[in-house]
This record gives sequence, structure tokens and C-alpha cells, in this order.
Amino acid sequence: MARCLSLAVALVALVGYAAATGNIEDQQPTSYTQLAPVKGQWDITLKATKTADKAAFEPVDCAEPKISAACNKPLLTADAKDKLQVTAALKGKTLKTIDDLTPKRVVIKACYSKPSATDRPWRKSNDVIDKDKSCPFVIKSTELNVSSTSYSIDWPIPKNMTKAAWYATVLVLCENGTLNSYCQFDNTVNKTYFGTNIINSTPTSMIIATAVCASIGPLFLASYFIKDFMGRKKQ
Repeated sequence: MARCLSLAVALVALVGYAAATGNIEDQQPTSYTQLAPVKGQWDITLKATKTADKAAFEPVDCAEPKISAACNKPLLTADAKDKLQVTAALKGKTLKTIDDLTPKRVVIKACYSKPSATDRPWRKSNDVIDKDKSCPFVIKSTELNVSSTSYSIDWPIPKNMTKAAWYATVLVLCENGTLNSYCQFDNTVNKTYFGTNIINSTPTSMIIATAVCASIGPLFLASYFIKDFMGRKKQ
């Protein structure tokens, strides 16, 4: 018992020391608040296929986070084979990171707007990046190229993307010892949002099969109880 108590005290002391040193490696995962001092270094632009021509991208210029906003129309869908084009361009020649860590990777994500996440705990935002549920889609993840100041991708809207308004977030990963920690970020909050919709593309045959199974199930259950009841009655 005494040995366990001593071990617990030692662990508490170690955690306290790590927190006091302010070492990012001991504070995994990183939070958005920690990265605030180095925010504002990316120009993030969005374009989308909003016409019948799915090879033509038009600028997305909507500062309204509500899905019902007129500037979000038309809504993008997987059924229409829509694509989102995201470009993240550095404003300067070099990227400044927290604690001057060396950037290794760029990750671009699609995140729910605040109205689209309200009253939905499974979409809840969190200041701790690795606990943030509001950014479920990784649009691009690539090694940072020191000779490049711009990253772009044409991203097909996935079939499991729900009806919502979204913004884009750019995260930078730095290697810190044996761990990778977030060391910089930017997003299009209050600047640019895009909207997506769900179109019911379930095959008719699947709908019929589901209806048949749903109707047969109760009949089997009822017959089982009748048979069981009659068997007990005969006993």
C-alpha cells in the first residue's frame, strides 16, 4: 500500500513538472488556443462545381454559416458528382510555427459550421484538436514541401457527407522528438462557407427488400409466440 502511494505521488510530481516546463511534447495533443499566436499565415480559397459542367470551378464566396443562406445555393452533392477545390497559399515565404518547430505536414479538413453543429454532440467542437468532432473529413494530407508555398486539391464530395454548411481548416504538423504535434492552423471561419446536401439515391429494389423484411419479421415473431403458447397449453 505504501509503495503504491509513493508511486502515485511520484507520478503527480512528474505531471506537474511537465506542465511547468511548457514543453509541447508533454502537452499532447495541441489546442487551437495554443496555436492562436501563429494563426493568419494562409490564404485559403474555395471553388466548387455549381453548374452542369463538372470540370468548371466557380469561386465560393459565402460568409454565411447557415445552410439556408442564398449564397450557399446550389448545395453540392455526391449524386451530382460535385467537387470542391481548396487552395491554401502562404502569405509569406516561410511558415512560422509555435515554439519555432520544424513543419513536416499539411492537413486540410472540412469542418461543420457552428449552426450545423448546434444540438448535435457528435459534431461538437473542442479546443483540443484531437478531440474536435467538428472536422470529420480530411480533404488532403501531404508532406510539406519547403520549396512550395501553395497547396491545392480537387476533392469529390463524398457520399457520406451530410446536409450542412462547412468551412475549411488548414493544420500543420511538426515533428517534436518522437511525436507529431500540431504547430500552426488557419481556417475560413467568418469568411467562406460551402453547403452540401443529401439526395436519396437508394435503389428501389433495396427499398422493396427492406419493406418486405420489415413486414415479415413481426409475422415470424407472432407465430413463434402462438406456437410456444399452444405447446405450453398442451402440457
